[in-house]
Amino acid sequence: MRSVRWGHALWHAGIIVVCVLAILFASVEVTSQPRFCASCHIMKPYYQSWQHSAHSKFACVECHIPPGVSATIQKKWEALSMVASYFTGTYGTKPWAQVPDASCFRCHQTKDLKGTKVYNGVRFDHGAHLAMERNGMVLRCTSCHAQTEQGKHMTVTASACVLCHFKNQVTGEGTARCTLCHLTPTKKVKVAGVVFDHAEAGRFQMKCAWCHAPSQGSKGEVPQERCFTCHNNASDLAAFGNTALLHEKHVHEHSVECTDCHLHLEHVSRGSPAGSAPRIASAATECRACHETGHTPQLDLFTGTGGRGVQPMPSLMFAAGVRCEGCHTITEGHGAGGGVMRASAASCVACHGPAYETIFREWKSGTEQRSAALARQLDETASALGSGGAGATLLTDARYNLGLVRRGHGIHNVPYANALLRKSHDFMNEARHSRGLAPLSLPWHEPPYESPCLTCHSGIEDQRGTIFGRAYAHAPHVVEQKIPCTDCHRPHAEKPKGEIVRFDAAGCESCHHKSAVIAKPESCTPCHGGIKTGTVASYRGAFSHALHIDDAEKTCADCHDLSTAPPTLKKEACKECHDT
Repeated sequence: MRSVRWGHALWHAGIIVVCVLAILFASVEVTSQPRFCASCHIMKPYYQSWQHSAHSKFACVECHIPPGVSATIQKKWEALSMVASYFTGTYGTKPWAQVPDASCFRCHQTKDLKGTKVYNGVRFDHGAHLAMERNGMVLRCTSCHAQTEQGKHMTVTASACVLCHFKNQVTGEGTARCTLCHLTPTKKVKVAGVVFDHAEAGRFQMKCAWCHAPSQGSKGEVPQERCFTCHNNASDLAAFGNTALLHEKHVHEHSVECTDCHLHLEHVSRGSPAGSAPRIASAATECRACHETGHTPQLDLFTGTGGRGVQPMPSLMFAAGVRCEGCHTITEGHGAGGGVMRASAASCVACHGPAYETIFREWKSGTEQRSAALARQLDETASALGSGGAGATLLTDARYNLGLVRRGHGIHNVPYANALLRKSHDFMNEARHSRGLAPLSLPWHEPPYESPCLTCHSGIEDQRGTIFGRAYAHAPHVVEQKIPCTDCHRPHAEKPKGEIVRFDAAGCESCHHKSAVIAKPESCTPCHGGIKTGTVASYRGAFSHALHIDDAEKTCADCHDLSTAPPTLKKEACKECHDT
């Protein structure tokens, strides 16, 4: 009888064990399904991001539970405690879980992670990050791959990269070197109307920081208040400042996201509409470390603000994101152990090529000559008006704009500087009118039309030179005849290398030797003004123009047929004085 009772007991015990095992197996299976994870409402955002991720074909447990039976039992026990917390209402609103590297290496073999690859234009080598310490830290897969943005699952965000690469680093050096991650761009970009070919950056050895400004916000520091989010023990809080220990515990052991502790650190300034404070600050990041207000005239000109009576007119370079350091590259002694950054024609050449050396000098001399000419007229007007009285405020505004151009150096923004000088001239004439004085004409030439060429070639209307061995002045062509630039010059995109004008000497004659010139033979002298110097060869031998013009009082039309192109010699005219 006793054996029968033991047999029944073992039979029932066996049934119970089987049922328990079946329940446990069913529970493991059910709780291993992603849909079970989503049954808690606090998990729904994470479940939805998983559904749209590259890992949506893999169950949650395949990543969150390391390989091995013991790990499975441990994690299931932890999960059971989470379920109990959920039903008792003692759970937190932000769930936290880890993904061990061993789970990643189930699919991602380490041999496949070696070598440099390019992701979205950024070079990256997994080996360099996982095989050695980085900034004193042993990194894990989830040090970079983490859900730091809502709606994205196990993704790499730029904030994780930037924090490690840029915190406590000098821009352009060490782990903050641009070429460490970025390939040299080869495409052309257009920003604020300025077209820039990044291929020129390598050719002219340009620095990225000349245009791309660092951020003006946080430096990625850790406010101690953030520690209280997770810790309340005095012993834990006492470790604040022990960077090595904190990184070991948070990064290596528990894979806490960087931005849970560190403030957000931006790679470069995002920028904002031209003229707003963030963009103005980004134009002079390094300068403002010493010169908070000392360089405001230069900054006002560069940003196209601060003048009186003239609408804001930001420099194209400012609108395109070029910073002060982009042009001020030459360091000279300044103060005790310091240095001042100077700009020169070499700054323009570094980005735009050798031709810009001439443009730089023309801009600089042009604004200086206009400023000096206007200053003389203002002094003359001030002397005529005397002190006080009507027009005094207008004269003050005129001097203010002139002072802004002079103190801010007009070359920082030539179009804006010219507009300020023109407005100053208007203010001055208004002041003269208020006192019954005649207006003064502009002491410089003004183009009678608008042209994109004048953006760079400002002041061209006052320039002189030689072409085809003859004296040439732009003023008669641009100001008086209103000839568009493209009538004589090709656009840069079409112009062959070395070409100045689109035609040869005959192209000039097509205008200069037409019927209007025949009626005014004196029009020959602007181009042929040096003809009386020396002699020229003719069918009668050496010919002296000075002898015929000054002594014989002959005109050009007396000896030349101006109706032909080019003009021809009237041989019969020679017979009036000579036998042959």
